[in-house]
Amino acid sequence: MTKPLRLLVAGAALNVTIGAGVAAAQTVLVRHAKPGETIELMLNATKVATAAADAAGDATLPLDLRGNNAGKTEIDANIFIDACDKLHRIIVVERGQPIAAQQPGCERREISGLYWVRRVNTLVVDVGGPNPTMRLIKGEFGLEPEQTWGAPGGLVVFGGGGLTEFRDAALIFCGTATSCGKNTGFAYTAGATLWLKRYLGVEGSYMKPRKTTGSGSGDTYTFDSELDVDVITVAGALGVPIGPVRLYGKGGPNYHFGKSTTKETINNLSQTFEVKTRGWGWGFGAGAEVWVAPAFALYADAGFAWLKGNPEGGGEAKFDDRLRFLMFGARVRRGR
Repeated sequence: MTKPLRLLVAGAALNVTIGAGVAAAQTVLVRHAKPGETIELMLNATKVATAAADAAGDATLPLDLRGNNAGKTEIDANIFIDACDKLHRIIVVERGQPIAAQQPGCERREISGLYWVRRVNTLVVDVGGPNPTMRLIKGEFGLEPEQTWGAPGGLVVFGGGGLTEFRDAALIFCGTATSCGKNTGFAYTAGATLWLKRYLGVEGSYMKPRKTTGSGSGDTYTFDSELDVDVITVAGALGVPIGPVRLYGKGGPNYHFGKSTTKETINNLSQTFEVKTRGWGWGFGAGAEVWVAPAFALYADAGFAWLKGNPEGGGEAKFDDRLRFLMFGARVRRGR
């Protein structure tokens, strides 16, 4: 007795997948059979091929329409599957032709629909479930598993660029002068993260913010100021891996090297002030990375760094400012 498996809305048209290659002749590929099980291929009532399933449960059988069906290269066909003891029988029946008799002890299932089987087709039959299924593929069908990857652990190096802005530097340089400071601009960064687990890591990085400048003048004075800072950060990182994407937050201490220079002229008398500072602060950030390949990712993150320091050689001048950043770049996994 025939048991339809499923109803196709538009017959074969909805069950065709375009493949990358073109098969030289019709092929039937059976998947997920029991290893060593016999697979038979019937064309109408004639057995045309036999194979044994390999260790993965796959078997490939040629379906030569030209040699076994009066020289035809394409047919409209119904597909039936017989499940027997230690044997699966795939039956391809041209419309209007007699079907092979059902053997005792075998259960026959029909793949519902009428299929246009041509020389460029591969019939992929999956017998692993309670109800067998079939796909009619145009071209060849590869057995290699689909490559997938997730956000990796281990050592990851990165580099990127973006925008930085100091909260107070331009305001301090310019005072009440208008159109004075340039505080926002391009910056770059580089570093490495060691992911001890895919969700837990430690990061070391270097950031070079854009120099903050300020220039102004009045009736009796002019001034030009510049702040140049380098920032090194060591941070702990917590990640949330979601397939090839990892969301993360990070935070930890930073150490800055800074130099603030101001040249001012008052009543034609000029003098230059320079203060070098260094010191520890804190920083926090968050971002996301997308691993477009097993060892290559694109990322974006944002955050702020609280920079504090004392002058080299002593003195009363201190540095205390907030640095905001937005960075984009690439990451590369090192090693395995």
